Amino acid sequence: MLKLAFPLMLGIACSWFFALSLLFSSLLILFSLLAMFCGMLHERMRLLFGVGATVAMFAVGAFLIILENASSQLQWSGTKGRFEAQLLETPIVGGTSTRVLAYAQRIGRDSVPDARREGNIYIYFANSVDVEALSVGERVFFDAKVQPPRNAGNPAELDVERLYRIKGVTGTVYLPYEGWSSRGAGTVGWRMRALMLRHKVVQLYERLGIDGEALAVLSALTVGEKRGLSKDTKALYSSVGASHILALSGLHLGIFYMIVSALFSTAFYRRRYILLREAVIVAVIWLFVAVAGFTPSVVRAAILFSLMSLAKIIGRDTSSMNILAFAAVAMLLYSPYYLFDIGFQLSFAAVFSIILMTPALQAVMRYDSCNNALCRYIIALIAVSVAAQIGTLPFVWCYFGTFPLYFLLTNMVVVPLAFFIMLLALVLIFVPLPALQGAVAWLLQMIIDSMNYLLCLIASLPGVSLELPWIDVPRALCVVVIVALSVYSLLCRKLWAAIVAGVVSLLFAASILLPDALRSNERYILFFNNRDCPVAQLVVSRKQSYVLSSRSLLDAELDNSCRPYWKRENMDTPLWVNDSYGDDVLTFTNGMAEFSGRRIMLLADDCWRDEKNMRPVDCLYLCRGFLGSIEELFTVYPASFVVMDASLYANSRRRIADECAELGIRCIDISRDGAMRWDCSVPELTIYPAR
Repeated sequence: MLKLAFPLMLGIACSWFFALSLLFSSLLILFSLLAMFCGMLHERMRLLFGVGATVAMFAVGAFLIILENASSQLQWSGTKGRFEAQLLETPIVGGTSTRVLAYAQRIGRDSVPDARREGNIYIYFANSVDVEALSVGERVFFDAKVQPPRNAGNPAELDVERLYRIKGVTGTVYLPYEGWSSRGAGTVGWRMRALMLRHKVVQLYERLGIDGEALAVLSALTVGEKRGLSKDTKALYSSVGASHILALSGLHLGIFYMIVSALFSTAFYRRRYILLREAVIVAVIWLFVAVAGFTPSVVRAAILFSLMSLAKIIGRDTSSMNILAFAAVAMLLYSPYYLFDIGFQLSFAAVFSIILMTPALQAVMRYDSCNNALCRYIIALIAVSVAAQIGTLPFVWCYFGTFPLYFLLTNMVVVPLAFFIMLLALVLIFVPLPALQGAVAWLLQMIIDSMNYLLCLIASLPGVSLELPWIDVPRALCVVVIVALSVYSLLCRKLWAAIVAGVVSLLFAASILLPDALRSNERYILFFNNRDCPVAQLVVSRKQSYVLSSRSLLDAELDNSCRPYWKRENMDTPLWVNDSYGDDVLTFTNGMAEFSGRRIMLLADDCWRDEKNMRPVDCLYLCRGFLGSIEELFTVYPASFVVMDASLYANSRRRIADECAELGIRCIDISRDGAMRWDCSVPELTIYPAR
C-alpha cells in the first residue's frame, strides 16, 4: 500500500502547486494502463506493471485535485441578496462577534450570472443575547453580501483562501444585531446530531460542577470541543509539547479503543460472538469520531482500528504500516485536500515514524531485556515520544517554528493522566448514578488541575522551548530529507545516507544563514492591512524598527497581521509609537512622523483643522476617526499620495477614493490592495505590494 500511497500524495501535491492540466493527467492514465497491460503479457516485463500502477496513482491524485479545483472555482457574487442558512456547528463566541459554520442558499435570482448560489460559509454574528441562544441545526434568514474568502495581503500571513478551500468553506458574511432572523430548527442530519451529542456531554460536565480551565481541557480531550480553551492554556500546552493532548488524535482513540475492547471482551468472550463484538466496537468508535467532528487524525485512527477489527474477524495478521498506508489512500481518495491539512500531516507523520523507529529505539534502550513492568513502560513511552517528535519535526518547524525541549518529561506526565481522565469521563457519561457522578467529577477536576499545575512547572524551567528560524515549504522538504536519511543511516548503518544527510544539512544551513548575512539594512515603511487598528512599521534593520499607530499596543490585535512577518524576517519586537516620541531616527509629534527623510502625517481625527500653516508632507495616512474632505485637507497638508488604512469604515473609504479620483490624487486603499511597502532608499516614489 505504501507503493500506492506515496505516488498518490505526490500527484496531489504536484497538481496543487503546478496546476497540472486535465489533458496531462489523462495521458498519464493512458500510459499507465498500457504499461500494466504490457506487464501482464510476459514475466520478463512484470516490472512495467509496477511502473504503470505507480504512474496511475500519480495521475489519479492529479485528476482528483483538478476536479476539486473545478468545483471550487464558482464564487459568490458579493452582491446583496436574501439568504437562508442552517447552522452546522456550535457557535464560537469571540470578543465582538460569534462565528459559526453554516450551509447557505441564496433565495431568488442573482444579478451576477454564473455565481455560486449555495455552499458552506462562515457567518459572523454581532454578539447579542439572541446569538447566545443559537444552536446546531437552527435556520436563519438574512439580507447581506456573502463574500468569497480573501487574504488580507500581509507578508507571511496565513493563506486564508487556501485554508478555507481545504475546509470546504466558500465564503463569509458579517451580520449586525438586527440583520438576521431565526426560523427554528431545520432538518437535522446525523452529523448535526453527533455535534448535539457533543454539546450535551459538555453540558453534563458543567452541570456536575466541573468549571474553569479544567472544563475546557476535559471537553477538548474527550469530545474535541475546544471553544472554551483560552489563549494562555493553548500557549502553555504548546510550549511544553503537550498540544497533542488538546487535539483529538490516535492517542485518544487508542485509549478509547482499549477501554471499549476491555469492556466488550467480557460481554462477548466466546469465539462465535467475535463478529458481534468487533461490530459493536467499530460502531462505538465511529460514534466517537462523529462526536469529535471527523478530524483527519481521528478518522485515520478509526480506519486503523476498524481494519484491525476486520483482521480479527477473518483471522488474518495485520501490518501496521500497510493499514496506515491504506487509511491514507482511502482518505485522500475521499478528499484530496486532506493532504494539506495540518492535522492529517502531523498525524500520519507521527504514526509512520512510530511504526518505523520505535522497535529500533527500544532495542537501543534494551527493552526486551528489562523485566520490570514499570521500566518497560517508561522505555516504551520514551521510544514512542522520541519517534513521534522526530517524524513531526519538519511539520512543526514549518508551521509553528518552535521545538519543545522537555517533551519527554511532558509525555511522562500527560499520557498516563490522559488515560485516567478518559476512563473517568466514560464512567461519568455512561454510569448515571448521581453520587458516583459527583465523586468522579470532583476527581476529574482535581486531576486536570494537577496536570495543568505540573505543566506550568515544566513551562517555568529554563529553555522550555527552542525558537527555530522561519522556513518555507522547500526548506521543510529539506528537513524531511535530512530526517529520513539520518534515520535510515542509523537503522540500516548506511554510510552513504549519512554523507548525503550531512551535505543536505550544510546546504540547508547555508540557505538560512547566507540571506541574512548578505541582507543590507534597507530602510522602508510597511503599511499592514489590519482592520483592528492602524499599523505602519518603520524599519531601520531587523534589530531596530518602529510601529506607528493611533492606538495603544494593549488595544491592538497583531497575531494575524504583523507577528508572522516579524517571525519570518527574524525581527526584534518593534517599538510601539502612538504618542509623542523622538530619537535620532524617528520623531513623532501631533501626528507628524519624520523618518529617513520622509514625512508622514497620521490622521485619526479632525484636529488637523486647527493647523493654520501649510505643511507639505510625502504621505497622508488616513485612519479610523478621520473627518473632513480631501480638498480641504490638501490646503493644509499637500502630499504626494494618500494611504487609506484598513481601519477606516467602508463608507469613508469610498468617499475618500471618489474625492481623490476627482482631484487626480494618487490614493492607495490598504484594505483592497493589501499591505504596501514604501522603499525609503529610492529617491523617487516606489510603492509596491508587500507579498
